[in-house]
Amino acid sequence: GYIHKHHHTQKAPSRANEDAINVHPIEYVLGEYNHLWSLYLCCHIFEMKIHAACILAFLVIGGVLAGWNHTRYDIVFSIFGLTLYDSKAHDVHHRIPQSNYGQYTMFWDHVFGTFRSYDPNDRINPKAQLDP
Repeated sequence: GYIHKHHHTQKAPSRANEDAINVHPIEYVLGEYNHLWSLYLCCHIFEMKIHAACILAFLVIGGVLAGWNHTRYDIVFSIFGLTLYDSKAHDVHHRIPQSNYGQYTMFWDHVFGTFRSYDPNDRINPKAQLDP
């Protein structure tokens, strides 16, 4: 609620990582440490061996995808007709915060019924959102 609400002041984010990290300080710290916590679990709890280059790639790819989620670009990655990533899915989340919670993939939104498809006719002028 309150902490994430700051991030949703823009209904149509367009400045990539500048908008992606435009969050409450508590959310920023918890969000970043969530990535590090998942790596800790994999390496120490599940005793997986992960190369340092893979850890770096994981963090960089996460940052790039988060940035694309906050642009006006239509970027989609699909395999065999299954959409793995769609930058516009997060766009819907900014307009309708009770939907499309997934940052990179909408798998769990499909499972729990919170997925909403992107409607290209429902565009918001991003320039009007820069200074609400």
